[in-house]
Amino acid sequence: MKKIKQLALMSAIALTGVVGFTSCSSNEEAAITNPNYNPETNEVIAKFMFNVSSGNTPTYGDAQSAPRMEDITRQSSAATQATEDERFRGIEKAVLFTTHQGSDGKHLAAATTMEKRFDLSRIISAGAIDKTKSSRVIETSLPLNTNTLLFYGKAIEGSASAAEVEEGLTSYDLFGHLEEFNVAGDPDGLDISATNFELSPRINGNVTKFRKIEELLAGVLTCIMNTNLSGDNHVNLPAERYTFDVSTDEYPATLTWRDYAFPEDAAASGKSPVETSHVLYPLEIKLADAYREMTTIKQAEGELRAGYGTAILETIQDLWSVVNEVRCATPFSKAEAVAKYLAVRIHERIKEYFNGEVPSTGQQVTEVGFESTTNIIGHFASDNAWPASAGTKPTGFDLIKDQLFADFPHYSFHLASGAAHYLFDSDKKKFEYVQNYNTSAVGGDAAAAFTVESYFYPAELVYFGNSALRASNSEYKASFYPQTVSAWDDDSQWPADWVKNTHVTAATQSVAMQNDINYGTSLLKTTVKYGAAKLKDNNHAIQKDKYPELVDDTNEPDNEITVNGTSFQLIGVLVGGQSKKVGWDFTPIATDNSMGYVYDYAIGNASSIPATGESNPNYTLLFDNYNAKAVADGKQQDKVYVALELVNNSGQDFYGLHNIIRNGGIFYLIGELDPEKSGLNTITWPTHHALPPYNADGTSKKIARVFMQDYMTSANFVIGENSLKHAYLTVPDLRYSSLTLGLSVDLHWSTGLNFGDVILGGN
Repeated sequence: MKKIKQLALMSAIALTGVVGFTSCSSNEEAAITNPNYNPETNEVIAKFMFNVSSGNTPTYGDAQSAPRMEDITRQSSAATQATEDERFRGIEKAVLFTTHQGSDGKHLAAATTMEKRFDLSRIISAGAIDKTKSSRVIETSLPLNTNTLLFYGKAIEGSASAAEVEEGLTSYDLFGHLEEFNVAGDPDGLDISATNFELSPRINGNVTKFRKIEELLAGVLTCIMNTNLSGDNHVNLPAERYTFDVSTDEYPATLTWRDYAFPEDAAASGKSPVETSHVLYPLEIKLADAYREMTTIKQAEGELRAGYGTAILETIQDLWSVVNEVRCATPFSKAEAVAKYLAVRIHERIKEYFNGEVPSTGQQVTEVGFESTTNIIGHFASDNAWPASAGTKPTGFDLIKDQLFADFPHYSFHLASGAAHYLFDSDKKKFEYVQNYNTSAVGGDAAAAFTVESYFYPAELVYFGNSALRASNSEYKASFYPQTVSAWDDDSQWPADWVKNTHVTAATQSVAMQNDINYGTSLLKTTVKYGAAKLKDNNHAIQKDKYPELVDDTNEPDNEITVNGTSFQLIGVLVGGQSKKVGWDFTPIATDNSMGYVYDYAIGNASSIPATGESNPNYTLLFDNYNAKAVADGKQQDKVYVALELVNNSGQDFYGLHNIIRNGGIFYLIGELDPEKSGLNTITWPTHHALPPYNADGTSKKIARVFMQDYMTSANFVIGENSLKHAYLTVPDLRYSSLTLGLSVDLHWSTGLNFGDVILGGN
């Protein structure tokens, strides 16, 4: 999300009687002295005042300044066109509940059925308050004996500017979005246990289209890699084109591209499929290496092969360049003549699906793009290279005929590029996009169940108030009430006739919500910096895996990237382990196991990582990740993994954890946030209200976790000297014939835990 600025601190709700009345011995007497009292409903018409304080920082207990979420607005002034004094976004969908608990001075400790509900709609508009005038008064009916108030609301959604829309951003990206803002079974429910707030899936009902694009792209790659000279494709090779007169009895009738790299007879490995007693010829080696690189995906070791649109184009460009080199070469044997002709067939098949500048001299192919979607669908339907081992060829692509594959899935579905990656089934001889996966290892234990539907928009800015009452038998005007959080929480700022921890009686003329209203969501502040001037990649380990004879770092040493202000660009933040649904107190609902990633790519001016110093901060709204089951089982609160989505603008390719990341390619680095890390200072808990979750007596459980509602968690991610060795989401390295955790993290709890640098990835 875009850089978030200062937000006025929210104070409290106040209720003031419209007409003053004296103490009465009965409801009937109250009805006589107070014409606004209704004996049938036992309610008094009252003024409801919503107070928002700006320009203040609350103080907790020991006078330690506590930067909380209230210090920050949801979007930049550029997004709202607001001045600094008008940054408050307003509150809508406001709901106030009242109830009478058995004794005074309590907030709700557990969900219950409330007695009265007030739907206040848009209680205060954006820009309607400033530092000196921060209240809005409306009239409503307040039941007698009320001693507890519960408040919900959300910030008014903003809109994306024309420039932001051009960037592919929506208002949901900029301001977050909730699929459900359901208060006590809206529209008129009173049962708080029915309250739930749900993150919104980014795929938004387009799963079928998404899957069809994946199915077609995988099908295209399958046909290309299954190019062959068998069956209907079996041909004689004309002498005038290839120097050698090659007839059908001089190469296998079932020859396929795969035979060069993985012959069915293991004993034939490394031998020419045309001259079986001879080792692979140079042109055959190029085809064998290209096939092997394309189809060897180490899924069991965690390799994620990039399957987003531009990664496919990069892969095809490299593959086509190898094929073109063989296609334009002069063969020096009959076996190479066969390899050259197979390269011609591969070239022709690639041209059915892609376009590009293909030099006839055998040089590198450039400017590769997709053919029109209609042409791709048509060619795939008639392509006879679909292997029988792959089963029935997919059909039914009319649904996606208007989709642009180069944009897939980032701009077309507002998803992370890591949402699309594929594997190769060597038995079926086909490519398949992964349906249940763990994008860049961010998901944690539940990753196996994650799908494209597990990517969520960030949460929205929501408000939560849960409080006992402060009351007076005197009438006070709205202008009296303290205008700041610090004043509201300071008993000395209230006249002596105000009583804390009380209830509404017939003599009551003024009522205030005793505790402040706070945010129901939590906030992640992300900054990024380099931990070294030169970063090492994973070249040596990759090459040693291919060539075990490389015994030390002097053989194929790691490449180095000297960083500058444009080397890498932050384009997205993925936060794992987020519950889709939270309940009445904004903690995860124990019976709901829906987990996923919050993906934030409205990065704005946080995208630049300077050569020295840290980037501008990026802010992402999230749900509290309190784990009640872990508490019940005596276990610690969950670790959270955060993936930084980065672009390689270093001007050079480098090796990540499993393969190569091309210049201009997208990759992911992972940081671990552990609330149990040794050396962390303790959380500074609020003294003027209890933070959920609650104990039975209403006190806070005071269990530290990575994300806590109304708190900002700060993570300073450090790209260290060896971080690139752990970069995820790669493409096959087709340049030659011949990707764990990658960040150190300084996590800081505002008002609490403060992490030092943490080196991740076992190094």
